[in-house]
Amino acid sequence: MQIIRPGPLHEQAYQILLTMLLEEEYQPGERLVETKLAEKLGVSRGTIRESIRMLIKDGLLIQNESVISVYKPTLQDVIDLYECRERLESLAAKLAVENMTESLEKQINEVLMKSKKALAEEHPSKLVELNTQFHELIIRASRNNPLMGLLETIRTKSLYMRNNILRDYYLTSNRKSYIGEHEQIFKAIIEQDPIKAEEEMSKHINNDLSAFNDLFKNKTLDNVNICNK
Repeated sequence: MQIIRPGPLHEQAYQILLTMLLEEEYQPGERLVETKLAEKLGVSRGTIRESIRMLIKDGLLIQNESVISVYKPTLQDVIDLYECRERLESLAAKLAVENMTESLEKQINEVLMKSKKALAEEHPSKLVELNTQFHELIIRASRNNPLMGLLETIRTKSLYMRNNILRDYYLTSNRKSYIGEHEQIFKAIIEQDPIKAEEEMSKHINNDLSAFNDLFKNKTLDNVNICNK
């Protein structure tokens, strides 16, 4: 990947590095060298330094004195983040009942249809993308700016965990049901049932958390970039 001018170079570098992290070009725990990144992207060290600061803020890079390394989540990290998501996104689903628009409803329907197609074609990266779109549309439908702001602070880390840890798990028999869970959330919203919408979202996110726990119990975490503390 190369920087495409014009536009703020540090933002372009940030997006490129973010994509590399999400696509596992750099492994969790791997050390990153500023000069090598600058050379790879064809930009100055100052530009890279600023993009690294942004990724540290997102939680995807860790700085230990002068050493920069890729975030390596533990099981407890996943639990902590998903507990936050469960509370916040359940509220978003509840609020979406009163605030759903025709445009958002149409977009969610399209995401659900595309998700079924991606599952049938066994396209894990597309499933992650569509899964993220579904949740972001529900969050947007809440029309609660403070809530959206809180969820934005953990958005990138959530995407990283979905993409690098659970991506292939969406194709297993254990989690193929997640699209049906999305449909139940959406159905409750369309039927104007805020309590049901809240409950269905809570159940859905807890099911994803159970999937992480299953990976841990089955001792397959070395293959999904996660380790126990």
